Amino acid sequence: MKLLSLMLVAGSLATSFPGSANAVPQPYPQVAVNTFMDMCIERGRRSAPFVPRALMNNICQCSINNIQQRVSYADFQTLAANGSQPQSPRQQEAQRVVDESVNHCIRQQLGI
Repeated sequence: MKLLSLMLVAGSLATSFPGSANAVPQPYPQVAVNTFMDMCIERGRRSAPFVPRALMNNICQCSINNIQQRVSYADFQTLAANGSQPQSPRQQEAQRVVDESVNHCIRQQLGI
C-alpha cells in the first residue's frame, strides 16, 4: 500500500516543478534541474517518509534524466506554468512522459 501511495504521489511530483548524471540530448538549465530535484525529494519524503533520502534522490535523479531525454525544456516549462488548467494535446503528451518517467524510476529503484 505504501508503494502504491509513493507511485501515485510521484506522478504528481513533476507537475509542480520547473524542471545529471547521464548525458542528455537537450539538458535543462541547472537551476531547473536543481528545483526539480529539491521539490521531488521534499514531496517524496512528505508522501513516503519510509523511503530513505538516498533512494528518493535516486528516484528523482532518474526521473529528471529520463524527462530531459524525452521532453523539450520548452514543453516541460509549460507543465509547471499550466497548473490545473486544461492541457493542450502537446502538454498532455509531455505530462504522460513525465508520469511514465517517474513511475519507471520508482519501479527501477525499488526493483519491481
